[in-house]
Formats: sequence, structure tokens, C-alpha cells
Amino acid sequence: MMLADAAFTYVPGGADWLRILPELVVLATALLVLLADLTGGPGRRGWLAVVGLIGVLAAVVATVYLYVNGGQGTAFFGMMSADDTALFADLIVLFAAGAGLLLSPGYIERQGVRQEGEYYTLLLIAALGMMLMASAGNLMIIFVGLEVLSLALYILSAYVVARPRSQEAGLKYFILSSFASAFLLYGMALTYGSTGTTSLAGIRAFVEAHPLQPTAGFGPLLLAGLGLMAVGFCFKVSAIPFQAWTPDVYVGAPTSVTAFMSVGTKVAAFVAMARVFMVALHVEAGQWVPVLWAVAVLTMIGGNLLAVSQRDVKRMLAYSSVANAGYILVAVVTNTQAALASLLVYLAAYAVMNLGAFAVVLAVERNDGLGTTLDDFAGLARRRPMLAFSMLVFLCALAGIPPTVGFTAKFYVFYAAVRANHLELAIIGLVTSILGMFYYLRVVWSMYFSEPRPASTTPFVAAPATVSAPPATIPAGGVAVAVAEPQAASTAVLSAPAEELPKLTPGTSIVLALCAVLTLLLGILPSPLVNLATQGAAGLLR
Repeated sequence: MMLADAAFTYVPGGADWLRILPELVVLATALLVLLADLTGGPGRRGWLAVVGLIGVLAAVVATVYLYVNGGQGTAFFGMMSADDTALFADLIVLFAAGAGLLLSPGYIERQGVRQEGEYYTLLLIAALGMMLMASAGNLMIIFVGLEVLSLALYILSAYVVARPRSQEAGLKYFILSSFASAFLLYGMALTYGSTGTTSLAGIRAFVEAHPLQPTAGFGPLLLAGLGLMAVGFCFKVSAIPFQAWTPDVYVGAPTSVTAFMSVGTKVAAFVAMARVFMVALHVEAGQWVPVLWAVAVLTMIGGNLLAVSQRDVKRMLAYSSVANAGYILVAVVTNTQAALASLLVYLAAYAVMNLGAFAVVLAVERNDGLGTTLDDFAGLARRRPMLAFSMLVFLCALAGIPPTVGFTAKFYVFYAAVRANHLELAIIGLVTSILGMFYYLRVVWSMYFSEPRPASTTPFVAAPATVSAPPATIPAGGVAVAVAEPQAASTAVLSAPAEELPKLTPGTSIVLALCAVLTLLLGILPSPLVNLATQGAAGLLR
């Protein structure tokens, strides 16, 4: 860096490029997949996924290399961070991306998707945006990462062009997310106007040197900026009252995309949120903690209450993700080093158990995108015993039942809250977790104690994706077949016969086995995960 006349020129060195090596590997892989799609022949769907998976594994190796060789620090004049928290988040995002790549080949073939090269490229670009957002040391990089992941997910949500519900999901996500991005950007602009910097380290230094005056000077401007940024982040993590997009997008998007998106966006948004509020604005906690406290309580209670009434398992998992966002917000509100460590533990736990649950839904879902109601899960233990057992493990983890990793995650979040004198949040979290057991165990009951739907003796007629008329009957060879309106996948639809479950692909089997093993193993032996999270939190809040 050379300084002259209050201006400078920054020349990046080798250390700068090394510290963003995982992001560079993911970007190079995305471009390689796109180029390979142009040169490949028919039947290359699985091959492109393998190329993407190899790139993800290479990025994991690069991340571990930075962990082991002490490559932590900032890069490009503090715009990017390669601290332990960023590397921890990168590993979770890469795990989600790898699972998404494994789940996709068979699924998109069933859905009739032909532009597989663009699909895998967009998935990797979304992962790149998530990694940028989680590793950002500047508000501008947070916004760039947010837009990169959002633009890719808009397209992926609407990728199955033959399904109007998928188109609806992409459009809803695009419109509502655009508003949230505008709020976030305007909040960043006001924060820059009040502090004179977009660097997170610079913002922290400014607020430490200038105690906030809410009624004079820069105070009102900064408070407005904090409020607008909070709105943008709460939308991305699906916190109430900004969760309206979540169920429709999760249900309408391809299930492989939903599984990846449900984990990756939360990791990126929560880590970025922690950097802004728990680190940069730590000394002004009195201004933002009461607001996020109310949001956390509403999200825990509302998410669980909304999930109770759902009969579509995919939609129920969408509201479950809202409730889990509330539990993670408890860690943000607690605002201590132990709370930040518990936030990282919860994100890792949520990744394995939620990816696994959506993988089971993908395995049960029919080719028309339907078939995910409780009726479709009835008797699954008799038809697919291992699939039902995997779902049992994941649902127990989401409910927080020991010895799963879900129990470990909730324990550390609530323990950190109690230690920081937020006993009320821990109590509310425990009560709502008990409420959550009802709708999780209802799926278990359906799988193990309900009779499977008998095989149909009449031709199956799938309902159109958009039907404005009331249910009608259509004669089919002398037999009347009911055609029902799907109502955005929230009401019961015709169920597939028991023997028509799609065949498990090798990729889906690998994801199910890996997630099930990690869900149990990290619940029984949580020490490695907790130690990594504690190390990351200590490095960020030092």
C-alpha cells in the first residue's frame, strides 16, 4: 500500500489470493462445469455433477489447508476475512453444496430438466455467494455475496419450467427478496453516512470512540441504518414477520434446491448478521438487542404454531426452518462469545439434520412434484424401512431429542442464554421445542403406525398446477377420477400408490447415510464440533 495525498493504491499479494482460495476453487469449478456442458454429449447429467462434486471437495481441502496452516487473517484491504468463523461457515456451505450436487442428478431427470449444465453452475455460484457473505469484512462484500446467491437461487427456484408452482416460487422469491435487499442496502448506506466507513472493523472503532447519541448528531441516522439492516437479515433467515415467502418457495422449488437453499442461506445470513451486530456493533447492543429479542420470541412461537397445522411434510419442514431461525436468533440476542460458539454449533447441526430430512422428502416425492403429504408417508416403514429410519433420526434431531446433534445444538444455545441472564429466552425455547415435537412425531406416527395407501386400481390423473374451478370428476374408462386443486401444496392431494415410490439414486443414498451418521455421531461425541465452534468464536470476538 502506498499513501500519497490522502489517496492510496492497494496491490494484492499472494497472501490475499491464498486466503480466498476456497472461493476461487468454487468459482473455477462453476466455470469448468459450464464449459464442460458445451463439449459433452448426451447422458452427461451425472458426469457434470461429478465434476462439480470434485470441485467442492477441492474447496474443502483448501479450507482445511487454511485451518491447519494458519492462513487466517484479512485479504484485499480488509474486504474479506479468512478467520476461523469464515472457514467454519465455508465448510458448512460446501457440505450443503456437495449434498445438493449428489441429490440433483436423479431428481432433475425425473423432473424433465434438460439444462443440467446451467443448473449445476447456478448451484455452485449460489454457494460462492454464500461463502462471500459469510467471509465478508465489509458491508459492500456482504451485499455482493447476498446478490450473487440470491440471483442464482431466483433462477433455481423456478427451474422446473413445466411446473407452474416452481415458476410461482421463483417469482415470489424474486419480488420479496428484492424488497429485502433494498432495505439492507439502504441500511448500509445510512450506516456509512453516520460512521464514514463500510468496513466492519472501522464501524466498530467508530462506535467505540463515539458513544451513540439517539437524539443528536449521527445517532438517528445510525439507528435507522441498524433497523433497515435488521429487516434485510431477518428476511434472509426467515424470521417472523418476514417469513411469508418461505413455505411457498420451499414447496415450489425443486426439492434438491430447497435442501441446499434452506441450509446455505441461513449459514451465510446468520454469520454475516453476527459479524455486523455481535462484532461491529457489539458496544451498541442496547439499541438492537430489544428488537431482535422480540423477533426471536415471535419466530420461535409463530414458526412452531404454523407448522402444527401442516399436513404436507415439505411445507411443515419450511415452517420448521422458521422455528429454527428463532432458536439461532437467541444466540444473536445473547451476544456473548459462548453464544456465538453456540450459533456456529447450531448451524452445523441444522445442516446435517435438515439436509437429511429434505433428502427423504425428495426420495418420496413423485415426478409431478406432489406426493409429500402425511398420507404419502403412511406405512413408509413397511415399504422402505431404512428410509423411514433415516427420517426418524432427522425428525428426532430437529425436535431436539438426545442423543442426536439437534439436542446438542439447542442445549448450547439455551445454556449460553441462561449464562447471559436471558433465562426467559431459554424457557420460551424449551416450551416451543416441546410443541415442535408434536408435528415431528406426527410424521413418525404416520410412517410406523399408519396403514399405507392401497394400490390404485384406476388410472392416476395428476391435478393441473393452477386450477381455478372447484374439484371435478373426469370420466376415465367408465371410472370417475377426482381432480383436486393443489392450493400451493398446502392441502391434501391425490397420493401415489405404495409401490410407486421413486427408486433411490446412489447420490441420495450417500446423502442419507452421511447425514444420519453425522446426526447421531455429533450428538454422541460433540466435542470436535464444539471445539471448532469455540475456536471460531474466540477468533472473531478477540
